[in-house]
Amino acid sequence: MVDDFEKLKKYQSFLQKSIIKERQIDKKIELITIINHLTAGPKNLVQKEQIIIEANSRGFSDDEIEKLIQELKRDNIIYETSPGYIKKR
Repeated sequence: MVDDFEKLKKYQSFLQKSIIKERQIDKKIELITIINHLTAGPKNLVQKEQIIIEANSRGFSDDEIEKLIQELKRDNIIYETSPGYIKKR
């Protein structure tokens, strides 16, 4: 009986971690969508501040935005052409 309870606790913990990871991926996709929308021009360039304003209006926190932008840079999806300007690869 105790063993079953421990298995259930481990499974529940696994599910919680999976849900958190899914939410992070969803947020990253949503931020990419925002960037795609804002860079719909010939240069694919947008001010970082515009991304922050749009993402804030969709419920992102400033810390979350910064973290996701850094992840997208590490993933080689975007880069900063000059301080404050984001460009897609």
